[in-house]
Amino acid sequence: MLVLGVGAGAHGARAILTYLDSPHRTPIVSRTARRAPGQSLSTTIATGVDAIHSIAATMSLPVQFSAIAYRVATDPGSVATSGTARTASLVPETAAQVRYLRFIGLVPNHGVTVLCDIGSTGTTVTVIDLASTRTLMTRRTATFCGDDLDHSVRRLLSSNGVRIGIDASRSIKEQLSVDSVVSTTDPSGAARHVLTRRDFDDLIAGPVRYAGMLVEQTIELSGARPQSIVVVGGGANITSIARSLELRTGLTTLVPSMPELVSARGAALLSPDR
Repeated sequence: MLVLGVGAGAHGARAILTYLDSPHRTPIVSRTARRAPGQSLSTTIATGVDAIHSIAATMSLPVQFSAIAYRVATDPGSVATSGTARTASLVPETAAQVRYLRFIGLVPNHGVTVLCDIGSTGTTVTVIDLASTRTLMTRRTATFCGDDLDHSVRRLLSSNGVRIGIDASRSIKEQLSVDSVVSTTDPSGAARHVLTRRDFDDLIAGPVRYAGMLVEQTIELSGARPQSIVVVGGGANITSIARSLELRTGLTTLVPSMPELVSARGAALLSPDR
């Protein structure tokens, strides 16, 4: 059975087409729809959803169910698709994330875990009772986010004579999650700078410490004793973040493969139930 899952956030949406029994595998089709300035989130989501439906139709692949994972603090009406987009059910983002993490065996059916979701515009820390999927405590900050890290990379390169746009800075940040060294050149060709993963880790050390404080405070406020931390969202690809959280809290800290797709994959799993 083919299902469509969407993870929606302030940046836009990530949509995937996958089989219900194997959402952990590489999606048949995936699309990232970035939100343009002034564009409504629902329009951005509809763009991604419609693109996948169009491709599926071209490939003669029938989509049985669709679901959109959204942050509870967000007005559901702001993410509901309309117009040309096909009808999709709405599921709370945390429920979608827990469903997928449970599917791949990263969290058990009982106990307490902490979800640290690092997105483009903020970080959300949620302490969850796994047996009931009830949120015990959640806090969100805009102080630690992917966009700020992109700007940090851009400023560092600019101070070394390499002036590039924010999209290129984001690409370098993402490349450093895979490679230990990235060489970049100013568009004019007048300057070149080599950025190492160690340089990047030093650059973001302060914000990462702040994220660790937020996790500790959220756990303390929850009154619970979690067994693990799971880092999701695009920012989870930065390996030093999970390592820092584990050292700071003493809790096993896990990062699923392709953490930026956890919400979309969880939404796909929940789509037949809605």
